[in-house]
Formats: sequence, structure tokens, C-alpha cells
Amino acid sequence: MEAFTGFIETKVELWKLDAKEEISALIAKMLVVMLVALGAVMVLLFFTLGLAYLFNDLLESNILGFVIVGSFYALVTIGLYFKRNTIIETIVRKQNKEIEGVSEEEDGL
Repeated sequence: MEAFTGFIETKVELWKLDAKEEISALIAKMLVVMLVALGAVMVLLFFTLGLAYLFNDLLESNILGFVIVGSFYALVTIGLYFKRNTIIETIVRKQNKEIEGVSEEEDGL
């Protein structure tokens, strides 16, 4: 009976270590994704400002360039809003395929 108890305790400890390892990897991946996203947002921000100022120069206006660029982003946002369910379903389907692939790999071990 003691051997069985020891086996269970060892298994629980192994699961805890696996969980800690997976959580650490997930946190590291999330940090990298957040840093890349921050960089992408900064690039987008500066390109957007540059484009707005370029339109202002071309149209000899102080505000029209910003209106044009803002309108473009408004159209993109409206389009994303109306396509949100399709986008969500696509992401969920992709995640489910990845999860099923992981489960099949574990079953093969």
C-alpha cells in the first residue's frame, strides 16, 4: 500500500512540475507576443501619422489628411465588426485543430 501511495505522490509531483513548465512557457510566449504587438502598434502609429501629414501636405490642409486616414480606420473597424463572428469561428476552429493535434500526439506516446 505504501508503494502505491508513493507512486501516486510521485505522479502528482510530476504533474505539478509539468504544469509549472507549461505555465512558464506560456508566460514567456505571451510576453514575446505582447512585445511584438507593441512594436507593431508603434510602427502602425508612426506610419499613420506620416501618411496623415503627407495627405495634409498634398491637399494643403491642416486637418484633411487626418480625416482621410481616420475614415480609413473607421471603415476597417466597421468591416471587422460585421465580420467578427466569422473571425471568431475561424480562430476557435484553428485552436480546436491544434488541441486535437496535441491530444493525438499524446495518445501516440
